[in-house]
This record gives sequence, C-alpha cells and structure tokens, in this order.
Amino acid sequence: MEKYRLKEIYGDFYENEGKPLVVLIGGSRPGLPAPLSEDLLNYLKLNYNVLLLAYFGVRDLNESLEMVPIEYFINAIEFIKEKYKIADNQVIVIGQSKGGEVALLLTNYMDSAITIALVAGCYVFQGLPRDIFSMSMAQSKSSWTFNNKELPYIKFDFNKDDIEDAKNKYFCKIHEKSIEKNFNRDAVINIDNYKGKVFFLSAENDSYWPSKKMSNTLIENSKNKNNLSHITLDVKGHYLLSYKESVNEIINYLEKNGLRFA
Repeated sequence: MEKYRLKEIYGDFYENEGKPLVVLIGGSRPGLPAPLSEDLLNYLKLNYNVLLLAYFGVRDLNESLEMVPIEYFINAIEFIKEKYKIADNQVIVIGQSKGGEVALLLTNYMDSAITIALVAGCYVFQGLPRDIFSMSMAQSKSSWTFNNKELPYIKFDFNKDDIEDAKNKYFCKIHEKSIEKNFNRDAVINIDNYKGKVFFLSAENDSYWPSKKMSNTLIENSKNKNNLSHITLDVKGHYLLSYKESVNEIINYLEKNGLRFA
C-alpha cells in the first residue's frame, strides 16, 4: 500500500496491476473514508486498484468542508491514472453522503465508467465549518469551488430546535427546510451529459438528509435514465460504506456491470 500525504493528493493507494481503478470518497468526516467495511475493502483490493481519498480536515487540505476545489479530485485521480496507466473507461468513483454529492458533480468534469452515489444529494449544499454548530455565526460558503469560484448552493435554514435535532444526529429537517425555503435551481446537480452508468443507493430511514427523495429527484429529471439505477435499503443510518446490506449491493452491482479485467 502506498500512502500519499501531499496537498495535491492525500490518500491510501492499493495497487493491483492491470486492474481498473476504484476511487472511494467519504462523507463529512475529515480524513480518509470511514467507517469502511473490511469486507468491501478486501473485495475491492482483490479485483481493482483502490484509492481511498481524503479531501479535507488533514495536513495541507482544506481545514473544513467548505470551498473544496473540484480540481483537487480531478488532479488526484489523474495522478493515479497516469502513474499506473489506467484509462478513463477503467475508472469507478464511489462516494458516500457529501462524497456522493461530489462524485455526482465530477460527472461534469471528468470521464469515468461508473459512479456509485451512496446516500447522496441532488443539490450542492452550503459547506460545513469545523464546528457545524457555529454555522449561525459564520458567513455561509459553498461546499465546492471550481476555477476559484463557489459553485451555486442551497443555503441552510435552521432555528434552535433544528440545532438541537442536529446535536442528536438528526440533520434531515435542516436539509428539507433549506431546500424548501432557499431553493436554488443552479444548485441542482446535472448528470445528463455523463456517458457512464450511475448507481444510487439510498436509505429509507436516513436521518442525515432525504437521500431517497434526492436520488429519485435526479433520476426523474434526468434525460439519460437508461444508464441510471436506484435501490433504497430499509436501514437506519447513513454509513453505507460499512453496512452489510449496502456492501452486498455495491459488490453485486460491480459484479454485474463489468470492469473486472483479467
């Protein structure tokens, strides 16, 4: 395993010569994707090159999940592709939660074969400061930038009761209220021009945000429905990179959709 600890790429890379590349992007926890099922990681290491990619909260990366450059993901993946001679049609991007949000955004900026969006959003939301409970006192910023410009986003709307809910790890109400009150058409993620396949995996009882509804929104609005599929799991929680039910669905999807080269 190769550890990259640079401003340009912070990640753990497991080489598997001649195999396609899977890039794993976590959610709103700083650092490398976590929690992560050992069963999933072992399966991926056996069949793919694997990059676990951090994007904020460690070393020289952004301190918080605010204003994270889309170029960081593009350049980090390109670095691995070039160094290990991996083609565009051999790249799979798997993102969970905020990582799913950016995985869907990346379909507009780089070529890949498959995108797997776990409990993902269909909008760009306001970024998250290091102390999320300080949001009411801080200037709002987008989660992402491109060419040093903020991507359009939905600003959070919340009151004291919503903050108390959030302290109990129930963030859904804040997101639902923000979508209703601060809807921004320009913040809707567009996947129409993506040539690859997209697999949405959402949770029926997602307490963090309405992932099922948002995944359905993207599918309903897409002009490219033939390349999209969606499964909703009857699970509580938000960590689909670790649950047995979701890990099985990810592996089943990869088994059925190729990219496992000899």
